Amino acid sequence: MAQRIYDEYKELNKDPIGNCGITVGLLNEGIYTDWKITLTAPKDTPYKDGLFFLNANFPDDYPNKPPEVYFITPIYHMNVKPTAPKSKGEESLGHICISTLNWWQPQYKMREVLLNIYSLFYMHNPDSAYGIERAKEYNEDEGAIYLNKAQYFTKKYATFQKNYTEYDRTLDWDFNIY
Repeated sequence: MAQRIYDEYKELNKDPIGNCGITVGLLNEGIYTDWKITLTAPKDTPYKDGLFFLNANFPDDYPNKPPEVYFITPIYHMNVKPTAPKSKGEESLGHICISTLNWWQPQYKMREVLLNIYSLFYMHNPDSAYGIERAKEYNEDEGAIYLNKAQYFTKKYATFQKNYTEYDRTLDWDFNIY
């Protein structure tokens, strides 16, 4: 387990994912089971100019079990959990709903996971939304309200001029911005 995580980390740093603005580092020097990830949002999305921070924590039985990957930076996206867990074992705030994590296979690598997360900037899956409100916003009015909220959250929490790596994790991400 430890060797595979180490190898994947080294591979991503030696051969970064091209044109995606993805970087990986360690939360604690020498501990390869806890990664910090930075994503630069593409210009042709509502998240443009955004810099997003994520964490990845690898379980002891990786790769048989998937890593837990979650956004630290608030993001308005229907496939990212907008609320803190209410009970033990519930998915964490910022948890990401993507196929590579939900239907994990041991042959998957973090490169695929990161590419899938990056694709969230372009894709929104109302069928796997956290909360029907966001899916409804996306499906109505050609997604105008939803996309405006995504832009608002990006400007507020993920701009290059501000550092929002620390924030109140009890923040209600579903408040009405209008």
